[in-house]
Amino acid sequence: MILYFDSYITDEPLKKQHVIANDWLRNSCKNYSMPKRIDIAKYTLASFAPYKWSHVLIRYELGDQEDKNKYESFDNYILKLFPKAIIMHERSDSQADFRKSLEIIDGFNDQWIFYSGNNDQVLITSNTSLLEKLVKKAESYINKYKFISVVYSHFSEFVNLPKANTPFNLLFGQDFEIIEKNDLATVILRHNGDNSAIQIVNKNLLKHWFDSKDFGSARIIRSEDVRKGNITHDQIMVIPNQQIGAHFDAYSHTKGSLFETLSYQVPPLFIPNGFFDKKIKIAYGYDDYREGWVNINPSAKKYSFEDKRKGTDLKITLDDLPAFWKDRIIEIDINEKADKNILRAAHDKNIKKISNPWKLSSKRLEMDTLKFFLRLYKFRFKKTARKFLR
Repeated sequence: MILYFDSYITDEPLKKQHVIANDWLRNSCKNYSMPKRIDIAKYTLASFAPYKWSHVLIRYELGDQEDKNKYESFDNYILKLFPKAIIMHERSDSQADFRKSLEIIDGFNDQWIFYSGNNDQVLITSNTSLLEKLVKKAESYINKYKFISVVYSHFSEFVNLPKANTPFNLLFGQDFEIIEKNDLATVILRHNGDNSAIQIVNKNLLKHWFDSKDFGSARIIRSEDVRKGNITHDQIMVIPNQQIGAHFDAYSHTKGSLFETLSYQVPPLFIPNGFFDKKIKIAYGYDDYREGWVNINPSAKKYSFEDKRKGTDLKITLDDLPAFWKDRIIEIDINEKADKNILRAAHDKNIKKISNPWKLSSKRLEMDTLKFFLRLYKFRFKKTARKFLR
């Protein structure tokens, strides 16, 4: 599989309201503080490193004036991760640019492309073989369908796309049919395709996006920009049943929407203290928060950005540690007094919340919950009424 990373790296957000929505959180806890975008991009690229890519193409541009002298050090960082990477100091912002990338990719004897059109979609899975299994599943459809993809991020949204009456299904799930369901994934046929820049795609789909229609001088920076007037008909999409990747800012963009997912349900990501120096320290199963460590306790009631004394940074188990963290950890301190069964049960409960954050059991009894369900039932009522009035 080919890794294709194409991004403009700047601290100036594309949509300021999404960043503002997380300001209180980022300012409330040191571990969750907002890093510079160049460090987020490094963190994202590091998350790709455990995988055996056949080829690596990285196009990037440093947009902030203070970072203009950092190309050499950034290149060196990339080459430590991917020694044979092709590096271009220009992110794509036109069809001509993407055609240059396609020309390079076309020269590689590989059908599958891990397309990373963002610099903040991080692979957080602990299971490095999962991507291979998903691509193998996608490959089984290659003789019957021209356009095929595997979605690798925004798990809470996409896993609910095929599930009837979930908010994400009601909003975006009207053009598909389920082809296959198993323990690994749900496979759907999207009649109008999906242009999200968080997919593993076959070459046919990548070419269709960027080279099947003339867009002239239009500004194109990601696959989402070519959807208008260029629908992908009958695209197979493989949706994993477990989380593989995550958006660094989680779901701050959903605040106030019909598929609102709040930070206590799915928190944003953070770069662990000591990550770049390979000196991560983990405290597991403790009730009291420890500064300078990554605190992990699945049974904690709140996150560290909500409670600085008793909160936790992560509600996972040690088995769930991201694969790319593992050679960067120098110490793991496990609370031997913690009940492993309680920790496991709490972890499983949290996974259910991530898998469907819109169920009442996944939410807290607070005003935001009431407002959410009022929006949701109002939408459902209007949708049902429109059906009867047709």
